[in-house]
Amino acid sequence: MERASLDSGIPVMYRDYGDRVRMAYDPEQIGEAAALALLCVRVPRLVGQLELIRPGR
Repeated sequence: MERASLDSGIPVMYRDYGDRVRMAYDPEQIGEAAALALLCVRVPRLVGQLELIRPGR
C-alpha cells in the first residue's frame, strides 16, 4: 500500500498479480480506510485475507 499523488478523479490505483495486489491511493482525494474498502469491493478475495505492507516500514 503506497501513498501517491494521482490524477484528479482517480483516488485509487491497483494492480492484481494473482498472489498479491499492489495498491496506491491519493490521500488528498480519499482516506486510507475508504481506499481499502474500495479495493476490497473491486477484489473481493481480499476480504478477511488482507495483509498490508507499506513501503519503508
